[in-house]
Parts: sequence; C-alpha cells; structure tokens
Amino acid sequence: MTALNKIVRDPAFWALVAFNTILIVEYRDDPKYYTTVVWLFWAQSVIIGFFNFFDMLTLKKVDVTNFNINDRPAQPKEAKGCLSVFFLIHYGGFHLAYLIFLFIDFKFSNIDFSVMKMALLGLLLSSIIQFVQNKTVYRNIPRSISKMFFIPYLRIVPMHLTILLPKFLGWQPELTFLILKMAFDIIGHLATTPYYWKEKKEEAAGGFN
Repeated sequence: MTALNKIVRDPAFWALVAFNTILIVEYRDDPKYYTTVVWLFWAQSVIIGFFNFFDMLTLKKVDVTNFNINDRPAQPKEAKGCLSVFFLIHYGGFHLAYLIFLFIDFKFSNIDFSVMKMALLGLLLSSIIQFVQNKTVYRNIPRSISKMFFIPYLRIVPMHLTILLPKFLGWQPELTFLILKMAFDIIGHLATTPYYWKEKKEEAAGGFN
C-alpha cells in the first residue's frame, strides 16, 4: 500500500483535518472565540504528549540502539521506564510554563465551553484512533524510544510559534493563527506518523493492513 493510500484511508488523519477545518469555517471575529481556540490548541498539545507518554510506557519491543544510561548501553526495560518518566516531567514542565503565559494573555474566563467540550471530544477520538493504530502496527516491531521522546516536540513547536508570529509581524492574529495552525498540524501529523512511510516488510510484521 502506498503512503498516499495509507493517508487517505486513515480515520485519524481525516478527524484531524475535520477538526481544523471546522475551526476555520466557524471562525468569528470575536475575542472570546479566538481565546477558546488558543486554549483548545494548548489542550491538543497536552493530549498529544499524554498519549505519547502512554505509548512509550507500554512498548512491547524497545529499540535502544545508540542509547546509553550512565555511560553504558541501556537495557530495554530500563530505557523505557527512565525515558518515559523523563518525557512526562520535561513535557509537563514545558506546558506548565506555557499555561502561565496563556493565563496572562488569554483569560480562562473568556472560553466558550460549549465549543471547547465538543472540540476536545474530537481531539480525544483522533488521538485514541492513532494510539490503537500504533499498538497494532508496531506490536512486533521494535521502536526507537529516543525518537519517540522528540516526536511530539517536532509536531507542536511549529504550532506554538503560530500563536506568537501574528503578534510579532502585525498580522490579523485570529484567522492567521487558524490557517497556520491547520497547516503545521497536518504537516506535523504526516511527518511524525512512521506508519505512512513504512516498508511492506514492516507492514507484514506489524500485521496492520
């Protein structure tokens, strides 16, 4: 199966596209709506990190190539436990600091909770689908624990910049943010989903078609 066919047939990809498209279509020039979207993005970022942590923690086959602990080659169980916990602390600390920034610029009281609730359900559905896919595809394939540590950052950092760029460049912030966020979100999803680019041999080993 080609990469394009995998992408087209992936419900997690289309759920992500639908989520971002709805935000743009429903866009209103309303500070309260924009504040809700910004907080939704923060929540999406947290969800991505949580599922990555749980994915790391529940790996059955761990690739520890070129990964050392205390100047010695790491054992799979040791690497999985240590790096999973360190990721949770590091990623959690980053989002805690970002939470403080959002509280200053985007008041929590301005959130439209009816929109927030429905969008969060969509994000959770997309993340659960992708998590199940990962566990199915890679159940017999070792995965690099060190690469898994960095993958969420590769996806969310460009999106975080879309919050700051409009202010620095003097663009209309709301619509610019939504469009850039959608572009980076989709590109990041494609770039950080190895299943799309796997060889046929790996597909057979993973047992997902």
